Amino acid sequence: MIFLWVVVGVLCLLTAVCLLALIDQFRTLELIRTKIKLEDTPEPLPLPRERSLLPSSVGLPQALDRENHLVVLFLSTTCTTCRTIADGLRSASTASVWVVMEHARTVEEGLAWLATSGISAERVTVDVGGRIAEGLGITVTPSMVLYQSGEAALAQTVPSYRQLEPLLSARTLPQPLKPQSLKPQPLKYAKEGTIRV
Repeated sequence: MIFLWVVVGVLCLLTAVCLLALIDQFRTLELIRTKIKLEDTPEPLPLPRERSLLPSSVGLPQALDRENHLVVLFLSTTCTTCRTIADGLRSASTASVWVVMEHARTVEEGLAWLATSGISAERVTVDVGGRIAEGLGITVTPSMVLYQSGEAALAQTVPSYRQLEPLLSARTLPQPLKPQSLKPQPLKYAKEGTIRV
């Protein structure tokens, strides 16, 4: 009987050592990701407040001014992270998403780049001259501007589809951005996967 208690004790001790080693590995991995700037967290982008930021005033369709919840997503034809995000939108409802394509030389090039992602061409504007991005102060891709009831509430980089997904629906917004508290709180963000416009 004593032998069994010794075996159980050794197994418990071994399990505890393995658990502590696993925790140490996760912390080490987190430190490595931080050191080489691979954190998958968005970075806030400043919105110009001295002028109107209604979608129609920056070059987007006027119908978007009346949207209760709108995500204006800026993607680039030169960005592999943008391709991953566009592909992620295949499985999501894009009713509240408007895509603005940057770095395309022509409208056809921008639409062709997006064609494989399944995003409807009716929900896309190809920003050939960069006027829309300039109007919203967007200088990096992938990034997004979140509108609530026609007001720009948040602008941030989008380092991965995982960071974009909760913003696609008003029901899944992070707590600081719920309609009862329209004043946006800054969220943590990362530089990974961003390209300067």
